[in-house]
Amino acid sequence: MISSIKTTIFQALILLCISTFARAQDKINTDRPDQTDGATVIDPKSIQFETEFYYNKFSTGEKALISSSLLRYGLTKKVEARLLVEQGQERDLFISETTQGQYPLALSTKIAVLKDKRNLPDIALIGYLHLPLTSHKGNYGYWSPSATLVIEKEFDKLTATANGTYKQEAFEKEWIWQVSGDLKYELSERISVFGEYFAQYAPGDSPLHNADGGILYHITPDWVVYLAMGHTLFTKESNYFGNAGLAFRIH
Repeated sequence: MISSIKTTIFQALILLCISTFARAQDKINTDRPDQTDGATVIDPKSIQFETEFYYNKFSTGEKALISSSLLRYGLTKKVEARLLVEQGQERDLFISETTQGQYPLALSTKIAVLKDKRNLPDIALIGYLHLPLTSHKGNYGYWSPSATLVIEKEFDKLTATANGTYKQEAFEKEWIWQVSGDLKYELSERISVFGEYFAQYAPGDSPLHNADGGILYHITPDWVVYLAMGHTLFTKESNYFGNAGLAFRIH
């Protein structure tokens, strides 16, 4: 009887170790540093923090230095809650005049609609609600909502992702469309690279076309650092930007 109990406990410990090891090998999946959000929802009760610093140079000579951070919390297997914060030098200009900028402060949620279905892409929905509680130069903005459809498909080491977004501008009543497409390739267990196209379409304005690319390095399964650079396309008024940051999660 005692021998049987010892065997059961030993087997349970082995299964626990295997489970912990398998979980540890599941690398952190981030929505940064590119502009295209993925379809992955983080695990329930997990916390994930993603942050990056932007340097953006406008054709007018002005420069923006922005801290952009996203805090994610897993509510269920299919739903996560999020908080977005973007602040820094020339914040309003960065948010209004670039496709990279989103909202100074916003609540968000991501919902997994379709996941791990054979021969079908993963599909998710992301919503944002701007909280007009911060201001620069008296500009409080609006309760600007946005909705994003995410479609993602993995092909061995290559992942293709597309986003389509309909949103209200943070500081204007105008509604705009944003689209993006991203290809990410896993060079090794620790290193991935990506290339991306993203654009913004607003009534009465010329489209803003952009391209960027970057690299992600996984220090551990729970920690990753990243770097990206990009610029506008097909326009004389060029904006150049670079961003670098890190992400980590707590199970």
